[in-house]
Amino acid sequence: MHFWLVNPFDPLPSDKGVRPMRYQMLVAELLRRGHTVTWLCSDFLHIPKVYRRTDTLRELPRGLRAVLIHTRPYRKNVSLARLLNHHEYVVAVRQWMARNAPPDGIIVSYPLPDAALGCLRYGRAHGVPVVVDVQDVWPDEFLSLVPRRLRWAARLALAPMFRQSREVFTLAENCVAVSQHYLRVVTERRGAPFPYGQVYYLGYEPSVADGNDDEGLPDLLARGFTPETTNIVFVGTLGATYDIDTLIEAARVIASEAPRVRFFLAGEGPMRETWEAKARTLGLQNVTFLGFLNVTRLRALLAHSFAGLVTMRGNLHSIPNKPNEYMAFGLPLISSLRGELQRLIDSEPLGVSYAAQEVPSLVRALRRLIDDPDFAALCRQRVRQVFAERFSARSIYPAYVNDLERICASRARVEEVAL
Repeated sequence: MHFWLVNPFDPLPSDKGVRPMRYQMLVAELLRRGHTVTWLCSDFLHIPKVYRRTDTLRELPRGLRAVLIHTRPYRKNVSLARLLNHHEYVVAVRQWMARNAPPDGIIVSYPLPDAALGCLRYGRAHGVPVVVDVQDVWPDEFLSLVPRRLRWAARLALAPMFRQSREVFTLAENCVAVSQHYLRVVTERRGAPFPYGQVYYLGYEPSVADGNDDEGLPDLLARGFTPETTNIVFVGTLGATYDIDTLIEAARVIASEAPRVRFFLAGEGPMRETWEAKARTLGLQNVTFLGFLNVTRLRALLAHSFAGLVTMRGNLHSIPNKPNEYMAFGLPLISSLRGELQRLIDSEPLGVSYAAQEVPSLVRALRRLIDDPDFAALCRQRVRQVFAERFSARSIYPAYVNDLERICASRARVEEVAL
């Protein structure tokens, strides 16, 4: 079967120095089974905020074709420039689909709502099954960035986007989500159960954790990393969604109690300079900003760390990439997330939960792991087991592709008869 994948955000298999994300892992399983994929992607990489190197496209695996859509750059994830980037992408996707023969199935990521709506309308017009893959719930997540007292005004301003979101999930018959919470939200928006609705976590490719963990260590040492200390790490975009202010304040408390504990933050983003300046002003020697790390350096960082931070102040019911990466390397989690991941963390246990934006709560969580080696060892053991059972790409994506094959089988049979 031939699939279209409509997603502007994730890295391609040919992109250098970026660890595999959801659609790269999904595509790998589709290709392994002999299917072919056309990936409609942007030429602007969302995470490092740079343009994609087109000379690497010749390194794509057999069976995968990438259609690069030119879009303008943006620096901040919440900005007018990003909205214009997305508009350009959606317009070009619709034009491209109109010029090409229909596939056997379409997988479209949500966000973007506009892209999902275009794919659903195309699918209905051409008899092509469409699977909407929900990785974030827009525009709901924008509300978390607004003070509570102003959310009524924000909801009013976002009313057109909420209407568009309802239309997407009313039209959609096949929906996959990365968390149970997201599936519940979009099901409520639809007003009825989906004919097909399933949760497949983002997952992580274990082979990334199987390589030489020390290959990237020299570069980390040059950036101030100290593998001999007790290292607690954050990996992600340094933006307003994350609870880094609370982390810095907690690090100030921990500094006097546990001088061998250090906090390393890996990533770039619009808030990096602000948070780095705050740590510097407070005179914190136990907080180091490492900048963006390629997959080799990231592997070295995680292999020589004690615990991983999932410090979010918004979007608390998601299950983002960070927990998957940490668990692949056996790191206990220190997390502000709520819902299903919190229940899993607390019950297994996989680490410690804390209340977002509450410094004493984060300090207590840190102390729980630092001061109790037996508890930390138990968490480390359970993290590895639960990762293998529920969050490994090797368990997630074969099941996901089984469902795609079943959903799209009727379309493929019709084409065979026509031939």
